[in-house]
Amino acid sequence: MKAKAIIFDKDGTLFPYSIWRNPIINFLDTEMPLTKLEKEKKEECIKEFLKIIGFQEDGSINAKGLFIKKNYFSSFFSLVKVTFKYHLNPIKSAVSFLKIKHRCRYGYKEELEKYDFGPLKRILGYMNENGVSLAVFTNDTKESLDIFLSAFGRQYFSFVVDDSSLHTKPSPKTIKDYSLFSKIQEKDMMLFSDNPKDLKMARKAGVGTIVGIDERGERKEMKTLSDYVFPDIISALSFFIS
Repeated sequence: MKAKAIIFDKDGTLFPYSIWRNPIINFLDTEMPLTKLEKEKKEECIKEFLKIIGFQEDGSINAKGLFIKKNYFSSFFSLVKVTFKYHLNPIKSAVSFLKIKHRCRYGYKEELEKYDFGPLKRILGYMNENGVSLAVFTNDTKESLDIFLSAFGRQYFSFVVDDSSLHTKPSPKTIKDYSLFSKIQEKDMMLFSDNPKDLKMARKAGVGTIVGIDERGERKEMKTLSDYVFPDIISALSFFIS
């Protein structure tokens, strides 16, 4: 591997979005005003909220949902429709839904601990041993990133970006900050992400190699924004270290 530094997106790259499904269900069940609904109606309502967020019934992620698309405006109107359909207080529902940024408090740690990170840890450990600097960039909260790092292992990463950082994604300044910290030029870096905004950020910053992660192979823009596209992080990294 020629890269001297690698930037990883977190959700959808270092682990699949499916890890978030149960924590989000727990969040909806706890925070949304659903107590007056009968069990069957409550389950139906949660399914509809999950659909807005982007989770399909089989547990897979819909690239057009709120989780990936960040389509807050259209999602708001979808949310309002569901509240009226199930006779929920729309104001209370909206206020409660905004707490979704704290979804990591509803079983995220437990889901991470169940996930098999073994193959990924072995590859990242190999990179560490060979002097490759590694970083995690996310728009998630510092609290959520800390939970991930505690479960996965902080020692693998020398630099992180979260929503509390001086510069946040998708600003190319985040990559400049990493370059200054690591003393590695952008052209000697790689970036791995499933988020098109990250790929554009990397291109604008002059990152040497840009790798898209597209689990379902459905997003055509990934091919135009990336130098390479793989279905998952293990196959991507294995290709570059082979």
